[in-house]
Amino acid sequence: MASGPSEIVLLCAGLIVAGLVSGVLLESWDDMSDAIDDRSKEGLEDAKTKASLVNDPTNIGWDDTDKIATIYLQNSGETFLDLNEVGIFINSLSLTVQVADGSTTWTPGSIVQFTVQDNTDTLSFPGSQSENEVKITITVVSTSTGYSGASTVSEEVRLVTE
Repeated sequence: MASGPSEIVLLCAGLIVAGLVSGVLLESWDDMSDAIDDRSKEGLEDAKTKASLVNDPTNIGWDDTDKIATIYLQNSGETFLDLNEVGIFINSLSLTVQVADGSTTWTPGSIVQFTVQDNTDTLSFPGSQSENEVKITITVVSTSTGYSGASTVSEEVRLVTE
């Protein structure tokens, strides 16, 4: 036969352990809930972030002497984009990007003129038009507070030497 006080001690110990376990589980659940909430906000900002190439993709002027091209990009998303966080790659080569039209903000719907330059002197397009067909990859980042979205677009374009 079990005595009453020992059963009460075991019951209290079990309740304390259950309370501690439930506290740990609730804290873990709260952390998971915060992470899921953050992820959904990041995803929403990514969905709002987008840019589009406005140039004629079959005729983008390329100065083969100075290794410069002018690119026009439109903010086709629903959020402001960061003019200082634009990455442009041609055939996987990172180019130097600068705002060329004096824009200070990049609002939804607006078009900004950029100059891109190959400072490595790697890109050169002498010869036939087919050699000028390249893949351009553009990455932009939003300027929203708290969560930044990013978008990347890749297109086949033809650089026409000037």
